[in-house]
Amino acid sequence: MSNVRNLKQAIMPIIWLNRIFCMGIFEIPINRPRYFFSIFYVISIIIGYFTIFYKGIDIFQQAFAYEFMIFHFVLGINILVAILAIILFWWKSENINIIIKRSNIVDNTLEALGIKREYQKHFRNILSLIALWLIGMIIICVLHIMWTYINVGYWLAFYSCICFIFPIMINSVIDLTFASFIRQVICFSKNTHTYYEKFEINTLINNVVFYVNESNTFKLHNQHENMSIAFVMVNYKNHKENIMHLMQTLRHLHLEITRIGRQINSDYCVQFLFELAVHFTVVTSNVYYLYCVFSGHITVNNEKVIAMAIWGSIYLLKIILINWLCTSASIEVKKIFFAIKIRCTITNNI
Repeated sequence: MSNVRNLKQAIMPIIWLNRIFCMGIFEIPINRPRYFFSIFYVISIIIGYFTIFYKGIDIFQQAFAYEFMIFHFVLGINILVAILAIILFWWKSENINIIIKRSNIVDNTLEALGIKREYQKHFRNILSLIALWLIGMIIICVLHIMWTYINVGYWLAFYSCICFIFPIMINSVIDLTFASFIRQVICFSKNTHTYYEKFEINTLINNVVFYVNESNTFKLHNQHENMSIAFVMVNYKNHKENIMHLMQTLRHLHLEITRIGRQINSDYCVQFLFELAVHFTVVTSNVYYLYCVFSGHITVNNEKVIAMAIWGSIYLLKIILINWLCTSASIEVKKIFFAIKIRCTITNNI
């Protein structure tokens, strides 16, 4: 962990997950991409998966009775979206490096402003996200085995679990990668806003309004106490150029953070729309079957009821968390924009 010296090393666990699940280019050694090996790996994994899946179709037909045919459709959607995710990655394979380069520009600017880089902290956060991801995948595997072992036995249940979980893991890696980049945007925005607040005058927080009178005196008007306090503007004028330069730097920083957000949106928008389609399909199918069970239209054992409830809840939680992350990123970026806009307006008026 102490060897984490740049952003690429900090997000390396995510990069390796993408490589393992056919959405990354192997670099052996680092910064020397092996395109032929990566393409060969992807083709081998896809052929191997569909070979296993073809032999496991009978197991799915035994495990999911006629009344649960919708789950066959859910699995098909997962496989289709996983294949599309791999294709879309290779179509935009260089864009992840563009995001990293732009993030490095923001990091360098923040460091020049005196904000310490926190690559170790970011690396730990990435590991925490991966740990949560692994727990979620293990839970889904256990739920699948709980569902199928009664009809086909443990060994065939484990075999079918491999066919079932692989496309789900690919799709979940997309969620994980997107969440990691969005979280980095939030960190950049918070650091920029924190730096800006250090240079704010405390009285601004208490609704203080600035204006200049005809005698070239800088006044602060306290709206709560309806009082004016006068200051000579000589010192402010001496530092006005520095303050304007700082505001200009923060504007460029805000612009670069916005560009990173747009780049992430451009790279993952289509993929994430497909992911949301998967999430929606899983949630609605489980809700539908739970309704059928509790209304008496379908009779199943308690294990299957628990499996459907937990599986649907996991995907519903993923939808909520991703939307929360996107909303948080938008709010933090807007905070910087409005703070800089107000400060520049005040400075220009003076």
